[in-house]
Amino acid sequence: MSGLDKRRWMSMVLCGLTMFVVLSYWLYQVGNHGVGSALAAKGWPIRGPAAAIQSGFNQAERATEMAASATSVDQWDEVADTWMGAIAALQTIPNQSPERFFAQRKQQEYLTKLTMAQQRVLQLSGLDVFPSLGSTVMDDQLRLYLSYLAAVGPPDILIVGSSRSLQGLDPRFLETTLGEQGYPARVFNLGVNGATAQVVDFMLQRLLTPAQLPKLVIWGDGSRAFNSGRDDATFARILASPGYQAVLAEETPRFSKQDEPRRVPRPPSAIDAHGFLSVSKVFDPAVFYQTYPRVNGRYDAFYSPFSLAGQQERSLSSLVVYLKSNNVNLVYVNLPLSGDYLDDYRLPLDRQFQQFLQTQSQRQGFAVIDLLSQWVGQNTFFADPSHLNKIGAAALGQQLARNPLVLEKLQ
Repeated sequence: MSGLDKRRWMSMVLCGLTMFVVLSYWLYQVGNHGVGSALAAKGWPIRGPAAAIQSGFNQAERATEMAASATSVDQWDEVADTWMGAIAALQTIPNQSPERFFAQRKQQEYLTKLTMAQQRVLQLSGLDVFPSLGSTVMDDQLRLYLSYLAAVGPPDILIVGSSRSLQGLDPRFLETTLGEQGYPARVFNLGVNGATAQVVDFMLQRLLTPAQLPKLVIWGDGSRAFNSGRDDATFARILASPGYQAVLAEETPRFSKQDEPRRVPRPPSAIDAHGFLSVSKVFDPAVFYQTYPRVNGRYDAFYSPFSLAGQQERSLSSLVVYLKSNNVNLVYVNLPLSGDYLDDYRLPLDRQFQQFLQTQSQRQGFAVIDLLSQWVGQNTFFADPSHLNKIGAAALGQQLARNPLVLEKLQ
């Protein structure tokens, strides 16, 4: 045999071996996942509606089988991935095909199953970053913020405050409207139910490091957060928590790769990826007071007794000094209240608070945007007498994005 013939013979042998390997892998894919999935695994387009439907059915069947025994995050991740594969396969069916309408209905069915799988992933995933601080919302917000930091870094704007900020200032509308004006900025909402001045000071000074702070803090709240005359129940729970003991031991909240994933599901959270709680309810006094009592300010524990001198004022001063030392600007927003809430007892006290804000602003050098009465009589923006709904939160985000004080602090 000549040298040329030997080379030809060797080429034929190599070609045959290559075809054998490819065919074996193809048969393995078909045996395990069906024809449609085997095509997809090779990166080849699924040909024809029938193949697409068969592929979708095969993957849906696999997802259902896996979901029956899934217990860990990784297993539920695989279930969710398989449902997405089933949906993607059906999506390849052309719009003109008669099978399309049936495939769309199956996609709706699969989307429901996908959502359920993703909810299980959310409930089981996420390592604990710190012992509990006595508040489920605070624990959840701290874990979410640290994950946000790991994903995109510190935001340009950090919203803080109580539930009035948590559901009352939508970071997406603030971010989008700033971008439309040529101020690209990332915004995160770190609002926590019941957060007083003392709680906000603790969160920013003791839980976060200087590297985790934003360029600008927007603190949205009202007189209730500064009333030193009332019991600070939220901070009392922090003091009694295992998380506070960890703070005293100078531990820092962080994700640890050594931590074991959770086996006990967390309760589902309605807070979105930017820390915002969207509330769709609209305050209608005629309906609201059929369920909840109308409480005059004289009997409101948030207002009676009332004093702006004390621990909350000292916490404000401490936080302002700390933020300045880290080159972080502060804008305090006195959030709107409904006319129904500002009764003959609360309104004079909130007028005192307005004056308090102006005095503290001039003395300590932070900006104030006072919106207390701007939506009196406009219940469409409120979920209840003292909290904004998603309509009000969106409008407020857009309004603040156009405010010269906010724009100035971002420059």
